[in-house]
Amino acid sequence: MKLVSLVIAVALYAVLQVLFAFPLSVLALQFFGVTMVAYYSAGLAAFFLSIVVVGYLFRNEIQQERRVAILWISVLSAFYELLVVVFQPTLADWVPFAISKPKEAFDGTVVTTVEWFLYNLSRRGNMFVNVAVILGVGVLGLYAGLKLGETRAS
Repeated sequence: MKLVSLVIAVALYAVLQVLFAFPLSVLALQFFGVTMVAYYSAGLAAFFLSIVVVGYLFRNEIQQERRVAILWISVLSAFYELLVVVFQPTLADWVPFAISKPKEAFDGTVVTTVEWFLYNLSRRGNMFVNVAVILGVGVLGLYAGLKLGETRAS
C-alpha cells in the first residue's frame, strides 16, 4: 500500500469517525440516558462503522498487501486515537477538570506527588486499553469491509 493511500485512508477514517460519532452519541444519549456506557458504546460503534467504510473503499489496496495494509491502517488509526486521548486534556475547558479530578479522587486538599503519579498511571492504563481495543476492532472492521467489498463485487 502506497504512503499516499495510507494517509488518505487514515484521514478518511478520522473524518468519518467524527461524522458518525456525533449522531450516534446523540441517539445513544437519547435512548440510554447520560451514562458513560452510552457515550463509549456510541464512540466504539462510530469507530467500527468508519473503519468498515475505509476497508470497503480501500479494498483493492488492502487486497494487494493484505496483512501489511491492515496492520498499517490499524496502527495509524490507533495512533490517531492516542493523540486524541493525550491532547484532549490540553483544551481550555479541560484544564479545570484535569486539576479537580485528581483532587476529587483523593482527599480533596493538596495533590501530592504520589497522587499525581497514581492518577497519571490510571490515565496511561486507559490509553493502553484504548489502543488495544482500537487495534482489535480496527483489524476486524477492515477485514469486514474487505469481505463486504468482495461479496458486493461477486
